[in-house]
Amino acid sequence: MNIEFHCHILPEFDDGSENIEMSLEMLRRERAQGIDRVILTSHFYRQREEPDHFLRRRQKAYDALCAAIAEDGGEFPELKLGAEVAMTKELLYEDLKQLCIRGTRTLLLELPFAPMGSWFRDVEAIIHQNTVKVVLAHVERFRACLDKKSFRKVMELPVTKQINTTSLYDDGFFKKRELLKMIENDEVHILGSDAHNLTDRPVNWDKAFKVLTDKGMKDKIRIMMRNAEKIT
Repeated sequence: MNIEFHCHILPEFDDGSENIEMSLEMLRRERAQGIDRVILTSHFYRQREEPDHFLRRRQKAYDALCAAIAEDGGEFPELKLGAEVAMTKELLYEDLKQLCIRGTRTLLLELPFAPMGSWFRDVEAIIHQNTVKVVLAHVERFRACLDKKSFRKVMELPVTKQINTTSLYDDGFFKKRELLKMIENDEVHILGSDAHNLTDRPVNWDKAFKVLTDKGMKDKIRIMMRNAEKIT
């Protein structure tokens, strides 16, 4: 089973899909590019919104999308609700299970785009609470804001790491080579498109699959998809 682990397809919800028509087209592209299950990981910012309010808004958007899918009558991937949860100190005092992928204990956590400072200890505290299974969102993007030593500390955390498909073909030769080495060494575990729209941040599995296939890494695609299936 091929799984889209990270995307912003719920309509009119965050900085992702602008409307139901866009959401349907994004899902059609997911299906056309071989995706069987889509985890809908809308942004959650604790400093802006209470979890209960977020969950009600999310359910309303999801119900509208499901109604449109039923009316369309076409073939779409299976959908599961989740969230991309921005790391803040307040999360230490929340019931994080309600923000996990529905029916699981899997939490997609986005680290701050800032020097490590005090947030690293807070992330460690969440991990050691052992109430959820943490997946770090697009870990490769933190190379730009962390020094080499700090980035290595992040990569050594005992959690699952997700990377964005775009980074496999649009991140510069040396960064792409480094990322491919991380995949080869099983240092990263799950793929997600982080798709937001139909233009500058589209569903792009075809390009990523081609890069990995051309590098003789089709087996790594299967491994990463199995990793995603196990925790969703």
